[in-house]
Amino acid sequence: YFLFVGTLEPRKNLPALVEAWREVRRHHNIDLVLAGRRRADAPEIPAEPGLRLVGEVADEQLPALYSGALALVFPSLYEGFGLPVLEAMQCGTGVIASRAVAEAAGDAAVYADDTATLVRAMSQAAEQPDWVAGRRALSLARAREFSWEKTARLPRQVYDEARRRFGN
Repeated sequence: YFLFVGTLEPRKNLPALVEAWREVRRHHNIDLVLAGRRRADAPEIPAEPGLRLVGEVADEQLPALYSGALALVFPSLYEGFGLPVLEAMQCGTGVIASRAVAEAAGDAAVYADDTATLVRAMSQAAEQPDWVAGRRALSLARAREFSWEKTARLPRQVYDEARRRFGN
């Protein structure tokens, strides 16, 4: 299955994801799993074979969901950071995403900013086991670049530099 994790809302670009998945499914029997809370303004996504709307998933269940996916597909139109992308990478899952999450994904993701590019990337994932293996390695390497220690250290460095430059 392909996986999306995040709040179901307009900026997540879910209609493009579903459209791309439908095209890929015409040639490959692969499901699409959408996991996350549905906001009131979320686009309508009608039920159809192979499309699984699983709602909110408990944090302890997410690693298995990510690890079982062929790829996380995250076509968001804009993001603050894109935490699901990093979570997927920590599980060794390949990522197909919009450039809105480039800060999180770096060189490890395949970037797809429109439906046609999503179809090509998703088809490649479905057809090429080497693609999946290569993306796994890239994802794990990228995830190692992030840690809670680093998250705390970097703002402290900015604070210390500001204090040095501008005084108390």
